[in-house]
Amino acid sequence: MASNELYRQRMEQPQDGREAGSHLIAPVTAALEAVRVSSAGISETAVRAALVEAGVTEANIQSYERNGDVPFGVAVVGGGCLFGAVTPEGVQVEVGGFIMDGGCLPAPGH
Repeated sequence: MASNELYRQRMEQPQDGREAGSHLIAPVTAALEAVRVSSAGISETAVRAALVEAGVTEANIQSYERNGDVPFGVAVVGGGCLFGAVTPEGVQVEVGGFIMDGGCLPAPGH
């Protein structure tokens, strides 16, 4: 990875954080898939609402809209993140450590 891309690397995630994030994968994926197929379309507001509905604390969510996609990151109890994106093609949800820049999601434009 080029040195100017190091900010995207993820730190190691503590075991407690991996477990907490792993427990959220199924409900978050189901809630976000409902947003993806909704006739209302994919929006940051809908993604954030679905994350909260799935059990995520709203204050822990980072997200933004980009070209019809909504990338998101959520700080989880125990350390680290649940992160991914909702796109017209599908939903991606993963667990991992914080990025080197801090937080769970690279800033838009990075």
